[in-house]
Amino acid sequence: MSLPSRHRSVDRVGQGHVKQYQYQHYKRDSGFVVVQVQEHFHFRPDWYRQGEACALVKQYYVVLRSVMRGRPDLRRCLRRCRHCRIFFLTDPRNAGRSDLRCPFGCREMHRKQRSTERSVAYYATAEGKAKKKMQNGKRAQGGVPADANPPAPGAREFHAGIVRYIATMASLIECRRVREEEILQMLVRAMRQHSMARRRRMDYVVAQLHKHGP
Repeated sequence: MSLPSRHRSVDRVGQGHVKQYQYQHYKRDSGFVVVQVQEHFHFRPDWYRQGEACALVKQYYVVLRSVMRGRPDLRRCLRRCRHCRIFFLTDPRNAGRSDLRCPFGCREMHRKQRSTERSVAYYATAEGKAKKKMQNGKRAQGGVPADANPPAPGAREFHAGIVRYIATMASLIECRRVREEEILQMLVRAMRQHSMARRRRMDYVVAQLHKHGP
């Protein structure tokens, strides 16, 4: 299995630079790109083939190609989503499977669909109807409890499936277990640096407008 041949930009990267990129920058840079790709997810087969998502996926594929060059043994872990056909890396235990769904959202949506189907089937039974009636009675009496741990104002939340995926990528490439907590810390730093760089660009544009006028 190989990535689409139209994504050729990685071919210009030298072998030494590829290895250096992988081990020094891939977690920060590729993690940031993967998060951005997921933010454009829609549950349809062509969600990543148009607009801004398409440009981001090209960057993501460049990262995957560089990984394949430096670690050709991981090629067996490269899979395509059964639903949308995007490429992703999976655990070696899943190598060779063709029924996997991507971590960008298809996997989660499939689980939700299956869960809904099971719930509908259960609540159609006599036992399920009785349980549903009991639950409705409790809601009418007590209301809905408030969130005990609301997120802090301005806090950035990351999709749990994407955090696990980035941790999986990092674990495969580094040949060690990379915990999700480590990935979360890395993502927070990357987002902070990105925000600072973006703010500096905006300050520069505003300064140029004041200097030269509209």
